[in-house]
Amino acid sequence: MAYRSRGKMGVDILRFEGDLNAGEMIKMKNRLTRLLNKNHKKLLLDLSRTRNVELAGVGILVDRLRSIRAQRGDIKLFNIRPEVQKTLQMIGLSGLIESFPTEEEAIRSFGA
Repeated sequence: MAYRSRGKMGVDILRFEGDLNAGEMIKMKNRLTRLLNKNHKKLLLDLSRTRNVELAGVGILVDRLRSIRAQRGDIKLFNIRPEVQKTLQMIGLSGLIESFPTEEEAIRSFGA
């Protein structure tokens, strides 16, 4: 997982380098927790390299999403491959978390 610190509008961008599975999400969970502890509450996940989604990984993502929203922050997704988007829709995640085609659109969504 690659991380880029705050960009425009105080948004943190995390580039997901692998599949959305439990192992990768445990690493991501630790990063998200550290960011939240530093009061970073606008988070974007770049899923452009993600090819597979596992339910355990989604569960961890939803857990972090709830924690961040409880502190008035949000996680949003962008650059999602069509097959990954379809899987997220099938399991109901697309109704819970916003996604955008580009990084710029996702960043702007925090200002709306």
